[in-house]
Formats: sequence, C-alpha cells, structure tokens
Amino acid sequence: MTVLNRRRFVQFCLGGFAVLPWSRMVRALPDGRPACRLSAEQTEGPYYLDRALLRQDITEGRPGLPLTLRLEIVDSRTCRPLSGTALEVWHCDAQGAYSGFTDQGGPGGPGMGPPPGAPPSGRPPGPPPGASGDMRMGARPPKSAATDELTFLRGIQVADARGAVTFHTIFPGYYMGRCNHIHLKLHVGGQWTDGHYRGGHVVHTGQLFFEEQASIAAMENAPYQRHGITRTTLQEDNVYLTQHGEQSIATLTPADAGEAQVARLTLTIDPANTSREGWG
Repeated sequence: MTVLNRRRFVQFCLGGFAVLPWSRMVRALPDGRPACRLSAEQTEGPYYLDRALLRQDITEGRPGLPLTLRLEIVDSRTCRPLSGTALEVWHCDAQGAYSGFTDQGGPGGPGMGPPPGAPPSGRPPGPPPGASGDMRMGARPPKSAATDELTFLRGIQVADARGAVTFHTIFPGYYMGRCNHIHLKLHVGGQWTDGHYRGGHVVHTGQLFFEEQASIAAMENAPYQRHGITRTTLQEDNVYLTQHGEQSIATLTPADAGEAQVARLTLTIDPANTSREGWG
C-alpha cells in the first residue's frame, strides 16, 4: 500500500463522507415505554456458511487495508444496549473471494463467478429495482455450494455488557454485481460448542455498507487492483437500493497513527424477532 493512497483514504474518512444514520429514533409504546426503530434487514446472500469461529481477528493473513469493526447492538424495545447476542460477520477478500468458495470460477475472479441461477448480466442476489415487497423477501437464486474448508474473513463474537462487539479485519473488496459490503447475522438463544455457536435462532440478517468515496479511496491500494472487472457502485447495487441499504452505512474514521481504520454501526433489533432474510 502506498503512503499516498493510505493518506487519501484517511482524508476521505475525516472529510465526513461516512455518516451513520441515527437509528435510535425513539417512539412510545402503548404502555409508555420507549422503543427504537429497527435496523433494516438485507439478504443473507449465497456465500453464507455455518462455520464461523469465536474470534476477534478474522483476517488469517489476507492482504488488504486494515479495518476494525466496532458494532453496537441495541434492544429496540428499550433503546438500551443488548448484551449476550452473538454477532456473526463474513465478507470477501481484497480480490473478491469468499472463504469456502475459492474454487468457483467465473468473471468475478477466483471464487466469484455469479451464483447459480444468476442472470447473465451478473446482477447480484436480490430483486431488481422496483420489485414488490414479496419479491424482496421471497424468491432467490440457489445458494452456492461450498468448495473448500477455508475460514478467512469469517467470525463471531458475543456482545458485552455495553452491547459492543469488535472485529479486526480488512476493508472488503468487490466482485461482479456487488459494491463493497460486509455481511452480518445476529443470533440469540444458542450455545457454544468447540468454538462454534450452535442452536438458537437468527433475529437479524443484514449488510454493512460504506460511503462511495471511502470505497473508491480504499480500492486504490495495491491488494485491490483488478483487471477486467468494473466495480459496482452503491447506486448500482440492487441489494443496497431495494433493501434500505442507506440505513446500514457505517461511520468510518481513522484510529491513532499506524492503527487500522475504524467502521462503526449501530444495530437496533428486537431479540424476540425471527429474521426473514435468511436464505432458507
């Protein structure tokens, strides 16, 4: 990574391009208790695998711009931090590959061909712009089949007493039909077995996005250089456009000198809910 590119990326962060929407819009329940607006859900996508390890550092040596995720989980019924929920994240590497799918070929690069059933245009999983609500929450192309046992850029953590979860990763790359993004899934009621979270149920499925200028600056760094693949912007990404992605843009700010950039997002969820955006 060149000094110039890193400096430009930091300047974009400081310039206020990444602004987190205020998700704690308080309203009153019938009994007078406060409640907050639920975070919007986005599709799980075809590259989810139930193999996330309990860990903070999920990089496994993958090259890329260092990034720290600091997420806060809030109970929509009380507007207070929600501890004990398990937050799972996964995303592609700098070249667009997901662990578990690196042997898939296609125009998106290693592992990043369009998922089975995707249209020839390379359109990402999800409905076309203007689709009905039923289509957004309903039919999807078949889920991709795993091709390897790799686990890079996948992990899960339990929220602490402040509802906070931290991951150390890299800025995600891109692949055909999708902008830069990170997948999120929140679990409750499960148990830990051999470093994995099992059982319970999913209360939220979503994606974390970045302001366009921050992604452009990050993609100027050497690990992200691609040839023959045009990067999809936020305003060209069907998931972002049709599934309220604007509510899931992270605040991106630099940390101390020499440290990773920091992406922050607040997830407001009802722990009694069951997510409708899981693949099955």
